[in-house]
Amino acid sequence: MPPFFINSQMELYTHNTEGYDDYGPVSTYALRETVPIDIQPYNPSSSLREFGKILQDTFVVIMDKDTEIYDTDKIIIDGTRYEIVGSIENWNHTLLAHKKMLIQKYRKGE
Repeated sequence: MPPFFINSQMELYTHNTEGYDDYGPVSTYALRETVPIDIQPYNPSSSLREFGKILQDTFVVIMDKDTEIYDTDKIIIDGTRYEIVGSIENWNHTLLAHKKMLIQKYRKGE
């Protein structure tokens, strides 16, 4: 079953290590797939309850249950890079099976 209300596309890039240079492993990312998603802002009261603080630039993403996504993937939605916060949850309801994750804008250097 697809996400509830598709309102965006998520690009998933796979992490590859292509040898080593003088500074260590050389990493690249290759586009693996584009996935339709439902992305919504994360509620500040939920943020306080779960993390003890309000998380800035944080969103909930709901996607198809068969989407292959890993914590090492590079995630780009509407031209903005995000990182996964916590774990990806599998919701195995009979009619509404889906995956759900929390993402936050990526703040480290590219």
